[in-house]
Amino acid sequence: MNGRICLSPDEAFEAGFEAPCEHLVPNPNDCPECRLSGAEIRRLAVLLRSEPLAESRAHRAAA
Repeated sequence: MNGRICLSPDEAFEAGFEAPCEHLVPNPNDCPECRLSGAEIRRLAVLLRSEPLAESRAHRAAA
């Protein structure tokens, strides 16, 4: 950590990707302990895309 203060959520998000993980792997995506598994990615993808689909179906049904 370089002591830089993040002024926005986007800066904080990027800072998290630039910092090494707690297992001292420079890129957390390469760390077998920290990276997301395929199953976790699939679950997140379903969660992130399911709600807008439900909303758009409700709007079409009401029209």
